[in-house]
Amino acid sequence: MTAPALWLMAVAVLLLALGILLWQNAKSRLHQNATSDFVNQQIRSMAPTLDADADGSDQPLFLPAQPGPRLWRHFWLRAGVVPGIALYAGLLLPGLVLAILAMVFGGVLSTVCAVLMYLVLAYFRLWLKITRRHQKMVHQLPAFLDTMVRLTTIGNSLESSFQATLLTIDAPLKEPLNRANLLIQAGRSLEHALAQEARTFRLTELNLVAAVIGVALRFGGRADTVLERMASFMRDREQAQSELLALSAEIRLSAWVLALMPIGLGAFMVMFNNDMFMLMWDDSVGKQLLFGATVMEFVGAYWLYRLAKSV
Repeated sequence: MTAPALWLMAVAVLLLALGILLWQNAKSRLHQNATSDFVNQQIRSMAPTLDADADGSDQPLFLPAQPGPRLWRHFWLRAGVVPGIALYAGLLLPGLVLAILAMVFGGVLSTVCAVLMYLVLAYFRLWLKITRRHQKMVHQLPAFLDTMVRLTTIGNSLESSFQATLLTIDAPLKEPLNRANLLIQAGRSLEHALAQEARTFRLTELNLVAAVIGVALRFGGRADTVLERMASFMRDREQAQSELLALSAEIRLSAWVLALMPIGLGAFMVMFNNDMFMLMWDDSVGKQLLFGATVMEFVGAYWLYRLAKSV
């Protein structure tokens, strides 16, 4: 059997495995959607007025649990995407095409480097999306607290103020707050619901709000005054952080370039000039140089990352 036939069989087996995985995922999602519809009906029967958002359109209060480990589910939640056939196909098909092209034109080593580079770029794209959503949530939180403080000042309780303010908030902050509201309707306290969603979405500021609300619910006091000052502090912190990021943009960009450029150049040389790399790999001195360069690159990239994060 020729090599192209073997590669075609491998691709066919890979596609068959992918199809079985997607079929099992669709079956699991169908069962979860049926469960979520039942829970939505029960919640609407208990709280029919909380099922509409600010525009009057209906939204399901219960979001179906996403398949996979907890860290993986939380990762998709922070990215704001719902795992499904379209998402997996959009992630796997470009990598598969890139791997086939690298195998045809470069060989096995080029294929490995191409797949690794694609995985790094795909993860970086999702990480960048998570970072931007997190920044937007932090930016929306002071306005949410201001509205909640105004409602609390005129005599509403913290729970009713939270649920009323929830109708005025847009995405992406609306997602963790909607999930917290679902937990409240299921019997959890406002403090624990906010704290749980703060851990899920890694919102330290929301966890601080949950702590303030918990103290107010346990021991009383002027929670509205504390939340108002907290909103002011968040605005001042965001402004100072924006100024610091603007002043340190050159340093951080230099760190990113110095860390990624050697990796990119090395991967480019391996993908498009295997012969030179294999000559170094077959030579004992060249192999030691490659291992030493790899270790130095990882150490340097780590310290440059720490430098970029510190400023």
